[in-house]
Amino acid sequence: MTNKYGEIFMNFLGTNVLDKKGREIGFAVVFRDNGEDFRAYVQNTRMVKGEWKEFGVQQRSLSFKSQAAATAWAYATASVRRHKVRSI
Repeated sequence: MTNKYGEIFMNFLGTNVLDKKGREIGFAVVFRDNGEDFRAYVQNTRMVKGEWKEFGVQQRSLSFKSQAAATAWAYATASVRRHKVRSI
């Protein structure tokens, strides 16, 4: 997807853990790249009727000097969050 801020890429990661309503808890790893500024954030999601939906307070993106740095941070952050959910 592309918007006025650049190219946006989203990847959804599940946890195989259900919330109280029976929805799978997951995370969206989101990147924006306009060729100069590389941004990333990790958003809470829930699986609703077979589709991932963003859930909770919208996250602010962080700026990085490279796509590689943004990718490393985002997946590391999502991994920590997935581990916390699975350990509940």
